[in-house]
Amino acid sequence: MFRLSQRPISYCRYGFIASLLPGLIACTTTMPAQPVQATADSGQMEQVLTEYRSSQVEVMLLRQQFLWHFPDANQHLAQFAHHIQVDGTVPVRLQEFVITYHKPRRLTPAYSGSPASAGNASAMTADFVDEVQINRNGEFLVREAISPVFTGGQSYRRLEAAKLKVGNDAYVLTVANGFLHKPMWLAIFGTDGHAVYRIGLPHGTWQFTEHADGISMVDTSGSGRRLVIRPELR
Repeated sequence: MFRLSQRPISYCRYGFIASLLPGLIACTTTMPAQPVQATADSGQMEQVLTEYRSSQVEVMLLRQQFLWHFPDANQHLAQFAHHIQVDGTVPVRLQEFVITYHKPRRLTPAYSGSPASAGNASAMTADFVDEVQINRNGEFLVREAISPVFTGGQSYRRLEAAKLKVGNDAYVLTVANGFLHKPMWLAIFGTDGHAVYRIGLPHGTWQFTEHADGISMVDTSGSGRRLVIRPELR
């Protein structure tokens, strides 16, 4: 799915210690990654993995051998200096940002056992999408839908957010999912509300790490991505 156009870079080769990502006990290799694109005949999973990246973002593939541990299912962003959870009932403040997670109830009529009732249940299921909204200092910035592919229909589905500081610029990182084995939604927004990066990840078991110039994400296989965010052109 990825086309690798340059030679891999080993951080150990250049003298960097394996603690570039917390929990590493082996050397890390990075490779430039081409954007993931879904074709017209792609299945659902390929569509989930479709990626958007702005011109500010450089993405490299990560490959490592071992991790010490993975964060709790409800605390993917616990390693970030400024992070919050939003349960969908009230807005939550993240320094100058206010995050709101609209999580509509999805009701399915009871199934009585007959084929007719099964058809009605399917037709009457409420297919409302979740939505994240971001305000900054009272100014509306973001209103974006999150597909049920990522959140499912469970009432305990969750949204997490973290503030990123890259140089003089601030960004909001958001992740949402319902189950660890289901796909996860990830998006990064700038202070004016523009989308910097967005991707659907194939499952919810990731270790996210904050860096001075972006983030990294690694799964249980030791594979992942390193995102470097360049200063926004003004």
